[in-house]
Amino acid sequence: MAEEKQYRAITVHTETPMWSETDSIMVDIFTRLDAVPTYDPHRKMNLILCATQDKFSFFSQFTMRDKRVMGYCLLGNAYINIDFIKELGERTNGRPKYLTREGSVVHVATHELMHQYLGDAFGEIASRTQPTWKVEGYCEYGVNQFVAPRDSGYTIPERIDLYLDDSQWNPTASTHRPHYIWGLMMEYLINVNGLNLEQVMADSVTRNSVYKEMMAWRESL
Repeated sequence: MAEEKQYRAITVHTETPMWSETDSIMVDIFTRLDAVPTYDPHRKMNLILCATQDKFSFFSQFTMRDKRVMGYCLLGNAYINIDFIKELGERTNGRPKYLTREGSVVHVATHELMHQYLGDAFGEIASRTQPTWKVEGYCEYGVNQFVAPRDSGYTIPERIDLYLDDSQWNPTASTHRPHYIWGLMMEYLINVNGLNLEQVMADSVTRNSVYKEMMAWRESL
């Protein structure tokens, strides 16, 4: 990548100068990260913004990942597929909001950075052996838990209702819809019940029990 610019401990890499857009992206990313306990502002990271599928495929070819994904994080490097993010946002009309499917580079980049911060805080091996719903849910929690409840219509109960509303989801949502509720489950455990990271990652905290408890809480409101 020919261009780079430093933002705190994160070095952003792009193919061409796009610093006005990147400045805005990083402001929104830091708004989210600053509200997350596991965020380490001193942790050096690389954020690689790939404008084209070809550029993203060049990096992803060295992994076992599908080339047509929105992003991934590996060894302190977060690779973002802007081309696919925009395509998916167009296909879904940006629905639902506060999910990778809305077509937001900020959302995807924050999520991928969160994977590294979680690995650093909880232990790289420990974080990778946790159930998928906890790892992906915590990354989604990191993206949304500060900004979504401050947006009219997107409190935790309102987003639970969106999850349950089939009209909000098209047939291609089977991969991403679970991530939406997993993030809400983490948000419920941490922001409503007051649990910390080690507590939510405990073996006694199971997906089914948290889901049932959260839904009962929603009905009680």
